[in-house]
Amino acid sequence: MENKVDLDLKRTVSEYAMAFDLLAKVTHSSTEKEAIENILEICTTLFSPQKVFYLSIKEGQPDQIYSPLLLTEEKIDIKTRLFSYNTSYGWTESKKGFQAQISYDNKILGILEVDDLIYPEYKDHYLNLTISMTDVYSLAIENATRYQRIKTAERKARQEKAKLEKAMAEINQLSGLLPICSYCKKIREDSGYWSQIEDYISHHSEARFSHSICQECAKIHYPDYEIYDE
Repeated sequence: MENKVDLDLKRTVSEYAMAFDLLAKVTHSSTEKEAIENILEICTTLFSPQKVFYLSIKEGQPDQIYSPLLLTEEKIDIKTRLFSYNTSYGWTESKKGFQAQISYDNKILGILEVDDLIYPEYKDHYLNLTISMTDVYSLAIENATRYQRIKTAERKARQEKAKLEKAMAEINQLSGLLPICSYCKKIREDSGYWSQIEDYISHHSEARFSHSICQECAKIHYPDYEIYDE
């Protein structure tokens, strides 16, 4: 019959093996949200808590609350409690769980809280296991965040490139040598048809015309009217 030491050793080995399998999923996260959700899945699978939260930190301020379980308290209260932690790790107020900061390059990315453990007698072991994985957690979140920024920048670059190409295409439509009648000022199309200059420009660009009359033409055609003040 196996003694308690042997059983505990087998359980520990099994937990670490499961943790490494789950960590592989975390490291392949493509968004910050996905990375956090995978971290919370690890906590739920390994520790069976009644409460598990992650508070993301942006520019030193509390941001979003993540939890795979039904919230039994207001988000603002959870944010206030988690943000008040000023240590890298420690026990929760109930003493049935723990909290741990997730940091990268001396910058706090978030705070993880696991509470109301079904087996609180193993909380020391669970906390040590979590601490051993925080470096992977932080690296996964940081990499996913950077990947998001790169993808956003690429999308914006593609949009700006499309706008530029559209603008250049419109400019190119009115570039080159245009055959224009010396008398009526019509422009000859590639098909050989002669178009009014305003029709040609409207067709080949987004420009639109509103008709008026210049000073010189006003003097010639409407000499009796003072359309323009001298």
